[in-house]
Amino acid sequence: MKNLLEKFTSKRLFFVSLAVAGYFCLLCLNAYVVRSDFVLIGVFQELLSLPLLLFQLALLFFSIMHCVKEKFRIKTYSLWTFLILLISNSFFLGSITSVPS
Repeated sequence: MKNLLEKFTSKRLFFVSLAVAGYFCLLCLNAYVVRSDFVLIGVFQELLSLPLLLFQLALLFFSIMHCVKEKFRIKTYSLWTFLILLISNSFFLGSITSVPS
């Protein structure tokens, strides 16, 4: 576990979490604003949503471990990673419970 935690540096974890959160922002944008019916987009959304949600939860766990290690200092990548992933998880899990009209 410690070796895996050392592979994910705070900076690398931050940029990966930005990419995953960006995917879910695009997913919500397509669901609520664009409402595209293009089949290829729907296929990619269905194939990537569940694995990226699980990956996002794992990233949240790693960011918590980094925050604890760095004692929740504000000027670190790990705290901002934690906040990005926490907000992204809450929005995505909240959007699953509400059905678009």
